[in-house]
Amino acid sequence: MSCRETTEGLCSTTRRLKQWFGEKVRAKATPPRVEKHDPNYFQPEEIAAILEALETEPLKWQLITHLMIVTGCRRGEIMGLQWEKVDFENNRVKIDKSLVSTKSKGTYLGNTKTSDIRYLTLPDETMNLLRQHKVEQMCLQIANGDRWQNTGFVFTTDDGSNMNPDSITGWLCDFSRRHNLPHINPHAFRHTVASVLLANGTDIVTVSKQLGHASVNTTENFYSHIIEENKAKASECIADVLLRKKA
Repeated sequence: MSCRETTEGLCSTTRRLKQWFGEKVRAKATPPRVEKHDPNYFQPEEIAAILEALETEPLKWQLITHLMIVTGCRRGEIMGLQWEKVDFENNRVKIDKSLVSTKSKGTYLGNTKTSDIRYLTLPDETMNLLRQHKVEQMCLQIANGDRWQNTGFVFTTDDGSNMNPDSITGWLCDFSRRHNLPHINPHAFRHTVASVLLANGTDIVTVSKQLGHASVNTTENFYSHIIEENKAKASECIADVLLRKKA
């Protein structure tokens, strides 16, 4: 596939917590309490609108957003993905690193938030975008010649150097404005993946591994409201099958 064919073939933060502090004048003040909020996630029609709007955006950003939608990965994990971790034969990626940006160290490749290693299977649609993006990146490499920085990252700047993971937040903000969409918090994609999996009966252990949580308890605490809703549905299902007479 040529650069021209690839181009012509394309037609197309974190949760906010409110913290209430007690009076500091008391010597033995009660520790500040954090008000717990249900995770913010997208409805199917909102995801559909985002995907439709993405069709007119650059391929690189289509793929970045697509990966967030289907994997629930953190921003740093997406930006830290390298081509050697993409398994085109088995349609999966290995997530074991994260691109981190700090004032003291700058941007560097480190471990994931929980130092976990996970393999995520991707749908054909995402794998096709990865293949097209790889060709497009090769075209950039040829155009840059000796100026190309061979970092091995899937997502780079135009000269091959790594991107800043914070750029995802900024781009999504501009993207939502361009297409008259509500503000898009990148972490909401992560919550959406968890919500979809849980609502469709995926066990909590699998969901926890998909998200790279440190433990199942973390997943249960984050998505307790969805888990309770599923329990209620399960109770109704048992009653329908075993107790209620069929008409």
